Amino acid sequence: MKNLKKIQRLKMLCLIGAAVDALWTMALVWPKLFTGLTGNNAMTDDLSVRLIAGIAASLMAGWTALLAWASKNPVERRIVLLITALPVIAGLFSVSLIGIIFGQGEGSIWIPIKTAGFFFAMLWGYVTANKIAKEDTPL
Repeated sequence: MKNLKKIQRLKMLCLIGAAVDALWTMALVWPKLFTGLTGNNAMTDDLSVRLIAGIAASLMAGWTALLAWASKNPVERRIVLLITALPVIAGLFSVSLIGIIFGQGEGSIWIPIKTAGFFFAMLWGYVTANKIAKEDTPL
């Protein structure tokens, strides 16, 4: 019964991650949404920028599906939580921090703060799922 609540939290963590990824997928496709989320209007009509954003959106859409899939059985699919934290979220944190340091992320300090929160949440999810898996594994 105790693990049931933890598993529900793990499922919710995966679904929240999927929802956030879906939002960023849309932001990469629609520049006005990107500007609204970041305060940065660097998403122009320049084709090279739009192509790069399109590649990123494709990857974000894939990760959205992966997290939704993991939510169906987060203990068995716990590796998704770990690789979401490292390298995915750690990379997003690093890139957003570099942008701020070099003046490209004015007003968007909340992005590295939120990615740091998601990083630790995903690590917690992996550790928790791993403990549950070990408890359920017969010796």
